[in-house]
Amino acid sequence: MFTFDYRDVSFAHKVGFSSSPKDEFDKHMHHFYELIYFVRGEVDFHVEGISSPVNPGDVVLIQPGQFHFAEVNRSREYERYVCKVPEEILSPYLRERMARLKPFFVHCESLLPILNDLDSYAEEFLESEEDMRALCCSRLTELFIRLCKEENANIEETKNSVAHDLVNYIETHLGEKLTLESLADAFHYSTSYIATSFRREMHVSIISYVRGKKIMAAHAMILHGVKPSDAATMMGFSDYSTFFRSYQKMLGVSPSAGRKASQGPGGGEE
Repeated sequence: MFTFDYRDVSFAHKVGFSSSPKDEFDKHMHHFYELIYFVRGEVDFHVEGISSPVNPGDVVLIQPGQFHFAEVNRSREYERYVCKVPEEILSPYLRERMARLKPFFVHCESLLPILNDLDSYAEEFLESEEDMRALCCSRLTELFIRLCKEENANIEETKNSVAHDLVNYIETHLGEKLTLESLADAFHYSTSYIATSFRREMHVSIISYVRGKKIMAAHAMILHGVKPSDAATMMGFSDYSTFFRSYQKMLGVSPSAGRKASQGPGGGEE
């Protein structure tokens, strides 16, 4: 079992050993693609208000900006491959195809040879991180292309109705000022019902979720050349200092650092 983590690419083959009862972990969202190939264990995944148990050979695909977490029976070994790549590595055409995919895939054993190759690369090329990264990018691109040909069929998924409806509404109104009161009015529910139902189903407060989605959307804009202050305004932040603190807390860098990264060597003016 190993982890390769260099620059903006991560590939890991992991096994978890724990005797604690079934528990949740990794409740978060991020700005890169994450693919999890399930080998063994007992896990329920939750992605943007959709839940499903996963079985050996199944794949979970998490798009940039999607909130997700897993509930794991830690009394059993949890073995999985975890691949993380930024949007910039994939072509616009492939990203457009992937945007239409659902999060859960069954019987994806045909992808295992690619993951096994990455296993072998870890031993053969580990001394050269640049070589390893180039090989990872190549094989992971192939993996995503092949995933686009797989069928999201016969999946035992559950849509958590209230949370799923709220998630869809928030996604299409991200640029607006979204408060607990405005969301309750939009769905004709009480604020307490909205807050309690969302937290029960998503395991996070609705306000934290909204702020995270806004930061992820702003980050995507910044990566495509939008000024941080403009991205903050477009996402409904009236106070740039609040946006700055939230962005830095969530992504670990300042908005201007994110912008410089998007412009490559030399950066640019704020």
